[in-house]
Amino acid sequence: MSKKKNSVFMLMFVLLLTKVLGFLKLRIFAQLFGASHELDIFWAAFTIPDIIFMVLLAGSINAAIIPILSDELYDKGKSSLNILFLKLTKYFFLICLLVVLLIFLFAPTITSWIVDNNYVQTVLGLGFRLDISDYDLFLLLFRIGLLSPLLLSVSAFVTAYLQVRKQFFVASLAPLFYNIAMIVGTYILVKIFDFGVLGIAISAIIGSFAHLVIQLPKLLRYFRDKTKEKTQQIKDNYDNNRVVKAFKLAFPRMLGILGEQLNTIVNTFISFTLSAGALSAYKFAFSLHMFPVSIVGSAIAQVALPDLAKCSSRKEDSEFRKVLNNSIQLALYLVLPIVGVMFVLRLPIVRLIYGTGAFDWQDTLLTAWSLALLSVSIIGQTVVQILLRAFYALKDTWKPLIAISFGIVINLLGAYYLTNFFSHYYDWRPILEQIWIQLSQANGRGVLPVVNSFFQDFLRWSTTRGESNLAVGGLALSLSLAYLVQTVVSFFILGRVKKVLSWQDTIYPLLMKTVNTLIMMLGMYFVFKLFDFKLDTTRTVSIIVLTGAVSLYGGISYLIGSRIFSPKEYKMSLNILKRIMGKITNGHNLVNS
Repeated sequence: MSKKKNSVFMLMFVLLLTKVLGFLKLRIFAQLFGASHELDIFWAAFTIPDIIFMVLLAGSINAAIIPILSDELYDKGKSSLNILFLKLTKYFFLICLLVVLLIFLFAPTITSWIVDNNYVQTVLGLGFRLDISDYDLFLLLFRIGLLSPLLLSVSAFVTAYLQVRKQFFVASLAPLFYNIAMIVGTYILVKIFDFGVLGIAISAIIGSFAHLVIQLPKLLRYFRDKTKEKTQQIKDNYDNNRVVKAFKLAFPRMLGILGEQLNTIVNTFISFTLSAGALSAYKFAFSLHMFPVSIVGSAIAQVALPDLAKCSSRKEDSEFRKVLNNSIQLALYLVLPIVGVMFVLRLPIVRLIYGTGAFDWQDTLLTAWSLALLSVSIIGQTVVQILLRAFYALKDTWKPLIAISFGIVINLLGAYYLTNFFSHYYDWRPILEQIWIQLSQANGRGVLPVVNSFFQDFLRWSTTRGESNLAVGGLALSLSLAYLVQTVVSFFILGRVKKVLSWQDTIYPLLMKTVNTLIMMLGMYFVFKLFDFKLDTTRTVSIIVLTGAVSLYGGISYLIGSRIFSPKEYKMSLNILKRIMGKITNGHNLVNS
C-alpha cells in the first residue's frame, strides 16, 4: 500500500506541473495573440480533431483497453500481453485513420458549413463570427489538426500499456512534454519565425509527437523479449476474442462521451443567453475548480485501475473492495480540505490569480460566486472517476452509462431552471433573509406565510429570465448537482453488481472527513475575518498574507483533526511530513559539511 501511495503522490506532482505548464501555455497564447479573431479560428478548427480523439480513444483507454490488457497480463503472461497490445493498437489506429481520412476529404464541405452556420459557431464558442474571408485559414488549421488524433491514438495505447505494467511516472510525462513542446514551439514559430496562429497548430502536432516519443524507450524495453520463438508461437495461435471484447467494452463509453458532448453543446447555448462578463466568470472559475480534479482525482484513479483490474481478473473480491475503498478515502482526504479552502477563500484566490488589468471587482465577485458553487462538484467528480474505474475493471461499461445519463439530465435541467432562478437573485434573497430574521429574533412567528410566498414564486423564478448576472451560478450549481446524482447512482449500481461499499469502510469515514472539513472551514472563516479587518486587502501583498495565513491555519486544523477523524490518513500524512523534513535536514547537513 505504501508503494501505491508513493505512486499516487509522484503522479500528483507531475500532473500539477503539467497543469501549471498548461496555464503558462494559455498565457503565452494570450500574450502573443490576445483575444483575437485569429486565435478564435485556431480554437474552432481544433475542436473537431479533439472530439475525434475524445470519442474514439480517450474514453476507451480506461473503459476497455487497460482492463483487457490487465486480464491478458495476469491470465496469460507478458508475451501474450505484448501481442494483444499490438493488435489493439493496430485496429484502433486503423479506425481512427479511416475517420480522419474521411473528415480530411470532406474538410472543405465541413468548413463551408461552419462558416455559413451561426448556430455551429455558437457551439464552437467563437467570440467573433467566421466569414468567407476566414475559409482558407480555417481549412488549413482544420486539416493540420487532424494529424493530432492519429499520433495521440498510438500514444494513448502506449500510456495504457505502461500503466498496466505500473510505469505511472513515464506515462505521466507524456502530457508534460506535450505542453513543453507546445510552449517552446509556439514561442519559436510565432515570435521568431512569424508563423502567426499556424505556429500554434504546428506546435500542437509537435506536442502530440513528443507525447508519443517520450514513452517509446520504456515501451521498447518491454518488447526486447529473448523468447522470440515462444512469442511467435503465441502469435500464430492467438485467439482474437479479447480484441472483440475490447471493442464491445469501448462502445458504451463512446456513447457516454457523445452524451457529454451534447451536454456541453446545450450548456454552451444556455451560457450565451447570459451577459458576456458572467460567461467569462464561469469559464475562469471552471478552470480553477478543475485543478484538484485533474491532479488528485486523475492520479488516484490512474493508479487504482490496474490494481482493480488485477483483483477482478483473479476474483479477489475482498482485495477489490479494499483497493476501491482505500482509493476513495485517500481521494476524499486530499480533496475535501481543498474544497474548504476554495469555498472560504474564493475571493482572495480569484483576486490573486485573475485580478489584474481589466479584471475588475465585479468580475472578481462573479468568478468567486461561480467558484463557490462549482467547488462542491470537485467531490463528485473525484469520486466518480474512481467508481468508473471500478466498473471498467469489472468489464462493465453499460451500467456506468446509466449513471452518466442521470447526470446529463440533471445538468441540462439545472442549467435551464437554475440559471433562471439565480437571475432573480435579488428578488428571493430578501425573502430568505426575512425568514432567517423571523426564526432567529421573532421565535418563528409569521414565518409560514413568508415560506409559502417563497414557494409560490419559485416556479415563476425558475421559468422566466430575470436581470441579475448572478444567473451564472445556475450553470455552476447544476454541474455540482449533476455529479452528486451521478456519484449516488454509481454507488447504488455498483453495490448491486458487487458488494464493495459498507458503513464501516465507505460511509462512516466519509462522514468523519466531512465533519473535520466543516470544523476546519468554520475556523478558517473566523481567521479570515480577523485578518480581513486588519489588512488593506486592496494591496496584493496583503491578499497573499491573508490567503497564506488562513490556508496555513486550515491545513494545521485539518491535520490535527485528522488524528481523531481520519487516523489512517493522519498517520500517512505524518510519515510524509517526516520524510520531507528528513530530506531537508539531510540537505542542510550536506551544505554545512
